[in-house]
Amino acid sequence: MTSLGIDHPLVCVRDLAKTRETYLSLGFLMKPPGMHPWGTSTALVIFRNQLLELVGIGDESLLDGYPAGEFRFGRHVQHWLGEREGVPLSALNSSDAAADEAAVVARGGTCAGTIEFGRDVVRDDGTPDRTATTLKVFTRSGLPRLTMFACQQHRRDLIEFPKWMDHPNGAHGFVSATILAAPADQPAVRDWLTTLHGPEALRDTGWGFEVATGRGLWRVVSRDAARVLFGPLPEALAPDGAPSVISLDLGCFSLDSVRPYLDRGDFAYREVAGALVLTDVARLGGILLTFQEAPEAP
Repeated sequence: MTSLGIDHPLVCVRDLAKTRETYLSLGFLMKPPGMHPWGTSTALVIFRNQLLELVGIGDESLLDGYPAGEFRFGRHVQHWLGEREGVPLSALNSSDAAADEAAVVARGGTCAGTIEFGRDVVRDDGTPDRTATTLKVFTRSGLPRLTMFACQQHRRDLIEFPKWMDHPNGAHGFVSATILAAPADQPAVRDWLTTLHGPEALRDTGWGFEVATGRGLWRVVSRDAARVLFGPLPEALAPDGAPSVISLDLGCFSLDSVRPYLDRGDFAYREVAGALVLTDVARLGGILLTFQEAPEAP
């Protein structure tokens, strides 16, 4: 099994400013919006070794920049966002992107290419510095919305600022992320996830299967089986049925810290198996969001 863990599925939205305000109203702290060098705009919720990232199209003139072989990060976001909001690719936390690439390729995976980038920052004390990030892009034919990339942050100290990580709603990171896949598509998804994380990471469940990562679980369900975890799925959620991430499942210290934000913001939600399931797909960027009480990962 590789060390790759769930870092940040990218929630791609058409109106970044509006969706950012929605997430702020849920009790998250968020840094001011920024820009990727390949033209996508970004707004972050920061956790330890994970992010909740909202992404939009910021500058179309840059979308062909920073290619990874034939893969264009900005164009990938633009294309799949043109069909619907949601998650069309996900970042996997890596402490050694080259080693993780070698492990994935050895299990039959494909690395489309590598992206190296950074951005200039100024520390709180006024000292200039620069981030450094390596991405290794993994693609699988037939599963374009499950494109993944190993993300090695060489300067995580320039990303994880404690003052942005103590969220009023008590959320502290992803326990899991849930993938919707029809029964006919699940063998391909199973093969792809075990290629990324190792066959020993797989566990069958009563509602589908899950794959353990270096940080959090991938859960894979059909639309019918998803009722066990979420209740009935909204019709607007992934209506095309393409295998894709449909829910980000957050751990928090107490559900009582979350409920006031849901009530104040008039969010539609239900409680299922001890989790608060937010179902207003249009407000959340084409996904569900869940909260469950869980200890913070080390």
